Amino acid sequence: MYSEILYKRICTGCEENAYLEYYIIPESISAAYCDLKCYGIKVVKVTLYEGGGKVIDMKQINNVFYREKDAAEFAESAAVNEVEPDKLRRFMENYILEGLDRARQKA
Repeated sequence: MYSEILYKRICTGCEENAYLEYYIIPESISAAYCDLKCYGIKVVKVTLYEGGGKVIDMKQINNVFYREKDAAEFAESAAVNEVEPDKLRRFMENYILEGLDRARQKA
């Protein structure tokens, strides 16, 4: 069971009746032995149509970050770049690879 924390909601630039929501998904790794948590990300795109119709597209990736700060930084980067659900996986892969490259350069 997981909860979700709405990090940010933005209106998309390409569609006037659409918005993107970015969530941080905290999960306990093993509550019986420790209070360690990991964090995932969920992106939801909602498109509203005149007359009351709407389409919801969603993608979620669990257990990626071990610090809430890292998850929040990723969610902010995704929001700035208006990452949509279908692009979440590729964006996350690139984000992690860039972070590894920065860490190697510092070492």
